[in-house]
Amino acid sequence: MNKLRNSLILSLATGMIVLAGCGGPQGPTTSGDSLSEGASVSQRTKRLKKIFRAAPTPMETARIVQKTGATFSSDHLHSAMSASNYVTADKQAINLGVYGADLSYATIFEENAISLTYLEVVKSLARELGVGDVIGEDMLARAEANRARQDSLVAIVSEAFFNLNEKLKSNGQEDLSGMLVAAGWVESIYLATRHTDKANEELRARIAEQKLVMEDVLDLVTSYEQSPGLKEVVATLQPVVEAFAAVEKEEASSEISKSGGAIIIGGGPRYTASEEVLAQITEAVSTARNQLVK
Repeated sequence: MNKLRNSLILSLATGMIVLAGCGGPQGPTTSGDSLSEGASVSQRTKRLKKIFRAAPTPMETARIVQKTGATFSSDHLHSAMSASNYVTADKQAINLGVYGADLSYATIFEENAISLTYLEVVKSLARELGVGDVIGEDMLARAEANRARQDSLVAIVSEAFFNLNEKLKSNGQEDLSGMLVAAGWVESIYLATRHTDKANEELRARIAEQKLVMEDVLDLVTSYEQSPGLKEVVATLQPVVEAFAAVEKEEASSEISKSGGAIIIGGGPRYTASEEVLAQITEAVSTARNQLVK
């Protein structure tokens, strides 16, 4: 597998781990389904699978953004030159999430040279955290073989997250998993909101739908023991939570149809955001993201 292919496959794997791309609604989280602090790794992995399944493929995300007429800009990415500034485990985990989302963003726009740069940054931070072997050649090969099978990819990346969480747990740093997930989600929304000046209805809907994904992300993150670093990350997210509170949820009846013998269930709740609410989300996300990458 050549270096460029490694970049493309790792961007998909890392992008899923850090929630790159805008997810769609998967139904409300029911009361009693919330994770409590100290939840098991298997419970967290189950929640992460739910979040993964809310995300379209990287190519679908690219299609939605590109339909607005948007073009790639490296100015939207967090500077790769800043990676060496992160010397504490907290900052390395946070920015592994950020750079993972940037890697996926560059890849879906087919910016191969930039993708390779961010691939090296992701690998370097993973090594610094002592988890460089979690996404190894075996995982890359399996992801390559299953790249057209979403359920298989979800299983492969969920296993990687499980192993990442277990490794950090054995090092007494399990809370770093929560930091990585939260920061990756923020960066993915940050990148999507760079195009709100020309957002079409589809992109606007994708951003609004993040309200539901956000609830699952916060539930996952707060299930970890709240170390000072993780508490700071959660506090940084609060203005984003408040901005998303203004997103409107419209209940709709489910629609059932058949296609090629398969039963397709559509409909369900719709999430909408006015231009004013979208502007508030954009500002809150930008502030949170800039705080995380300091």
